[in-house]
Amino acid sequence: MSVTTRPSETKRDAAPKRKPRLEMDGLLTRYAAVFILLLLIIGFSILQPDTFPTKNNATAILNTQSITLIVALGTMVPLIAGEFDLSVGYVLGWGALLGAKLMSMDVTPVLAVVLTLMACAAIGTLSGVLVVIFRINAFIATLGVGTALSGLTLWLSDGTVVNGVPESFVDFGRWAISDFQMPLFFAIGVVLLFHIIFNHTPLGRYMYAIGGGREAARLAGIATGRLRIAAFTVSATVAGLAGLLQTATSGSASPDFGPSFLLPAFAACFLGATVIKPGRFNTLGTVVALLLLAVGIDGLQLSGAPYWVGPVFNGTALLLAVGLSVSRSVSQATD
Repeated sequence: MSVTTRPSETKRDAAPKRKPRLEMDGLLTRYAAVFILLLLIIGFSILQPDTFPTKNNATAILNTQSITLIVALGTMVPLIAGEFDLSVGYVLGWGALLGAKLMSMDVTPVLAVVLTLMACAAIGTLSGVLVVIFRINAFIATLGVGTALSGLTLWLSDGTVVNGVPESFVDFGRWAISDFQMPLFFAIGVVLLFHIIFNHTPLGRYMYAIGGGREAARLAGIATGRLRIAAFTVSATVAGLAGLLQTATSGSASPDFGPSFLLPAFAACFLGATVIKPGRFNTLGTVVALLLLAVGIDGLQLSGAPYWVGPVFNGTALLLAVGLSVSRSVSQATD
């Protein structure tokens, strides 16, 4: 006598066998960058045992990357809302120079910081208005604002390094706990703040909704225009904060300082969107991605790689991250 197996029973029996594999694939996708970061740390520790796995090298990486992390997190906010802000590097340079210039003119550090952050916020709001109200493409609007800002930075500095930052402000920037400097603690604070906002508040959900589908978000009653402008304002304000912290740690400001942060910031954001929460720009993913880039560049340089390896590494990572994002989008569309 034969036994007939029902289709529903076959499916129920087969489903548990596929689930562990699907869960494993999901874990590998979400935490691939974390695994790569750990492999890089282990590999460079074996190759350079006297220089790489040391406290001095670890503190150097974290201290030098803290400014970049703050800029990357600010850059991430418009990206979540479906926009691009190419002016963050120029705003950072403007904030660093404006703060230094004001303090060199005997403006108190507290007032100089407030005025600088207000000026940077106004720049971000201008970019948002150009994009949202005047409907200028975000690439063009923010690139134009950034280019104009670079000219104003040269005018304000007369093309020279601005000194005269008060010792009290420099002491604040260089204050450290166990060799970890003040900017790192600001970076940790921004990470915690953004993680809470974008994962545990309605505002964060609204921003993701706008980035996922602007028209659908508008029809759902979300103030898409105001939130997009706010995203540019936050991005510029955070970039200005990073500039002020750079001035505090260096004691001076250079007119050509800021633009070099643009590529690492975007590379960290796009690479971070492939991990933790694949397909979404997210705070923890950006942190992991930036550490991966920093460790990779540091390890290569300690191994004797030339000075130009940094930009090549960041640019390659950005192309790889965008390529993975496009591949994921195509895969989801064909499923």
